[in-house]
Amino acid sequence: MTSTNDNLTSMAGLTIVLKPLRSSTLQAIGLADWLSKFEPVQAWIPLVQQNGVTKVMLVAEAQDYSTLTQTICQQIIWNVAIAWQGNCYEFTGIEVDNHDLHVLQISLTPAESLPRSMGRAIHAQFSQWLAIADSALADHLHQQSQLPFTLSISPGSHPKLRISLLQKKLLAPLLLGLSHSLGQEMLLANIACRLGQAIDIVQMNQFEQLTQTIPKEAIELEFLSPTSFKQGQQIQPFPLPEFVFAGLHRRWNAFAPNHLHFPKVEWQSLVAMYELRTKTFRMEGGSEIGSVGWVRYRFPNPEQARIATILAHFASFAGVGRKTTMGMGQTRLKGKEN
Repeated sequence: MTSTNDNLTSMAGLTIVLKPLRSSTLQAIGLADWLSKFEPVQAWIPLVQQNGVTKVMLVAEAQDYSTLTQTICQQIIWNVAIAWQGNCYEFTGIEVDNHDLHVLQISLTPAESLPRSMGRAIHAQFSQWLAIADSALADHLHQQSQLPFTLSISPGSHPKLRISLLQKKLLAPLLLGLSHSLGQEMLLANIACRLGQAIDIVQMNQFEQLTQTIPKEAIELEFLSPTSFKQGQQIQPFPLPEFVFAGLHRRWNAFAPNHLHFPKVEWQSLVAMYELRTKTFRMEGGSEIGSVGWVRYRFPNPEQARIATILAHFASFAGVGRKTTMGMGQTRLKGKEN
């Protein structure tokens, strides 16, 4: 059985919840001073407000989260007003993040229209944010063949940078690096862009929790950005089931805990229905062709249906196919918002 202390030391993050005070007879104390006894807090990350609720994520070393949680609980007995970004709040709760998988979004305000070829630029910026916190980690990821993240920028007049993480250990160093850029102007593909002041964590999940997903024989996946696959020495733009689910299978086994690994699967599935079109994805070194749209897959074998259903939910974090760290292969279950 896992102890409470084990859960705390394996945290991905820690968030405090604040309630606005219209007026207070108490003298407000700054959020950092409120936790002044605990110096290892490295950054304070504002999260995008949901239903008017203000949340701040604290970034610390993984081994410090247990002590930090205890310190916050001790502070609850002091009925003080907390000052944060020019407003007064009262402390109302604490949220522990033990999730393995995260999807983050940050708004971008470019000085001019962004070019269609942003893959290398966002990959380089992501690596730079990691290197600020942990240069050894950034170098290690650069050497890996299976990368534990995906990156993309949503098109349109209000672009957003989307980052998915497949390892909980990446969250704190990424947020620490990002903390230096939030609300600031930066260069992205040589274009001045102002980064949003808050981060939106739009999805979180755990490998263990995904394994509890109810199996379905028919699975519909939506390919949001051009998706393609390596087939021998050629590029295959059609998302054949054996390519889609074999790739997700490899990524799952690369990052999920050992006891959750899936055995080898000889996929026996059918494409039941689809609505696809090919689309060009502009890259700095040239163009790529991939498919966008949706496909309904059928898995007559119950055990394969079970594994495929889990992997389909995993796809919204892991992406599908080639160059998912440069914007390609962004995927989700059809009808699901995030």
